[in-house]
Amino acid sequence: MAELRTALEETGWSFDKQLTLEWHDADHDPARLAPLAQALVARRPDVLLSTTVAPTEALMQATKELPIIAIGSGNLGRVVDAQARPLANVTGVVLSLTGQHGIKPMEVLLQAFPGARRIGMIENHANPLHVQKDGSGLGPVVDIVRRAGAELFRVHFSGEADIARAWEELARLKVDAVMIRPDSPALLTEHARQSLRLRLPAISHHAWFSNRASGLLSYGVVGRADFCGRAAHYVDQVLRGRSVAELPVQELYEAGLSINLDTAERMRVQLPTALIARADRLIRPQAASASGGINGRAH
Repeated sequence: MAELRTALEETGWSFDKQLTLEWHDADHDPARLAPLAQALVARRPDVLLSTTVAPTEALMQATKELPIIAIGSGNLGRVVDAQARPLANVTGVVLSLTGQHGIKPMEVLLQAFPGARRIGMIENHANPLHVQKDGSGLGPVVDIVRRAGAELFRVHFSGEADIARAWEELARLKVDAVMIRPDSPALLTEHARQSLRLRLPAISHHAWFSNRASGLLSYGVVGRADFCGRAAHYVDQVLRGRSVAELPVQELYEAGLSINLDTAERMRVQLPTALIARADRLIRPQAASASGGINGRAH
């Protein structure tokens, strides 16, 4: 992660003489998380970094001693107390997906498509927060959809190779728009590709979806560098001998709306001018997108 490396260098560390940053990927296979976590812990690094909930939990199972710093979206409620103080060897910088921020993407989606009556939600069967029987706090989201006079359809996928099948199921259900539940950013490019292929407008909590993966809408933290800068500060503190117990979990609430107008044009969807006017970032249509269409369902 280039942003994290840069942020660590800005704190005074040298990758030529002092630090080695290794990045390991489970390739979206949950069965690989536990053995990968155990292998990393066996090497006794000075600090462990994780993204999203599942890798963090795998590392927590593998060690109760080595410091773990979580970065990204998720809920660390099980490892912190009411004052956001770590109860274990874990702290981090996370995007809060509770309260107003948790429901805002659905509100934006319904504002973008006020005539929508069938709303899809795509979820990852490998993400423990997506398969909890209680819906993992989805009550407010369901209430918003219901108050809008719409119906919510939840579809799961299992692994990146199954994403296309899940989107095709949403198309068969004739949903008007889709919310992608918070998950690994590495999957967003495939979500965006399927959304565009089937002309199913979608929103994600992660700015990468619209800014880099050509998804239509996102409502989330726009500045990834801010995440990495704060995480780098915690890594710096741990390397200098500070205990994780002294580093409270930081929850970021500030979020922005990004709209990819290029994708809107390619999907042939019209968004309300009021929504476009209040966007924090607009990705403008490219000249190359003016020619050629996309076969699929129009909304």
